Amino acid sequence: MNKTMTTVGIDLTLDQIRDTLNALAKQGSTSAHQIGTLYNHVMDKRMAESAGYRSAQEYFSQHVKAISKATMSNYGTVARSFTEAICTQYGMSNLRELLRYVEVTNTLLPADPGALSIDVPQDDGKVVAKPFSDCSVDELERATRAKRNPPPVRVPVADQARLLFFADSITRSFEGVADVRFSSRSKGGKTLVSLQDVPMTEVERLIQALQDGMNAEPTLAAEQATPLPLT
Repeated sequence: MNKTMTTVGIDLTLDQIRDTLNALAKQGSTSAHQIGTLYNHVMDKRMAESAGYRSAQEYFSQHVKAISKATMSNYGTVARSFTEAICTQYGMSNLRELLRYVEVTNTLLPADPGALSIDVPQDDGKVVAKPFSDCSVDELERATRAKRNPPPVRVPVADQARLLFFADSITRSFEGVADVRFSSRSKGGKTLVSLQDVPMTEVERLIQALQDGMNAEPTLAAEQATPLPLT
């Protein structure tokens, strides 16, 4: 079998690949990289289409029923990025999730990702950096989800009331005058404010609105309010 695999892309026909895939399916996860390599070859060379099938997926559905299309696709994705030795060492599922993680985080992928640091969220909300080699599939999935959907940045309590005063003052001052947009965000531990669509003729009105927001005195209720996400 290994000798046959070394010739993939050179002299294997579509039917030979079919027979090889069905044989590899019986060997379990140890043959996952080889399955992925064959799958990629069929896809890249459009061998199924050349044989009269509408797509490679149609061909696999009819002739390689022991392996799901989703599994072959995942194996193919991993096989493009890692050697067979790496796939055997870490497992296809872990490596597939790692690829999702590095895509979201725009991390450079080393040839051997074992020492790559993964930010794993814990049940208590803390984040622990762990090497990829020590991560379970579940931890990798949680890490990827956290990077895709980071928790909203909260306005510091010290700034929250002032932002509310600014927003209220600007809304009242420009009601019926102009659709001025006020927003805030956090960067480097600082709260930043942005103003958009202020007419040049209304700059004086804006200055007065900001001054009114600065002069407003926070109440106890405002100071104790629950922090809100930045917008």
